[in-house]
Amino acid sequence: MTIRKIIVLVYSVLFLISFFTIELIYPKEHVSVILTKEDSGSVLEIVVGDFFVIELEGNPSTGFWWHFDNFDEKFLEVIRQETKKTSEKRLGAPVLGRWILKAKKCGETAIKMVYYRQWEGADEAVDRVSFTIRIR
Repeated sequence: MTIRKIIVLVYSVLFLISFFTIELIYPKEHVSVILTKEDSGSVLEIVVGDFFVIELEGNPSTGFWWHFDNFDEKFLEVIRQETKKTSEKRLGAPVLGRWILKAKKCGETAIKMVYYRQWEGADEAVDRVSFTIRIR
């Protein structure tokens, strides 16, 4: 077996493992809703154990990205954060940020996210979103 074949085999196995791991962490049948920038200011009512997703477009190649502001881990857990290209053909194009969250405990909490350059800080934010989450 050549080195090239071994490398292809290793990458194939890693891909399959990551695919099944994502399914375990983020079961599609349990996702109740996907929140976007257009949903900012809305109220989401879910049940303990439900998963939901926040999707926001950003441009990390310019230094800008979305950050949680006072995230309350008592009620919610960030299961995974990932990015997805929105354009395969453009370098420096915006990407879609996806935060997969799970409701942990009954109650009400707010999710606030701020879009800024890390080195400039939240006071220099150019955009903000917020969602109220009610968990039964």
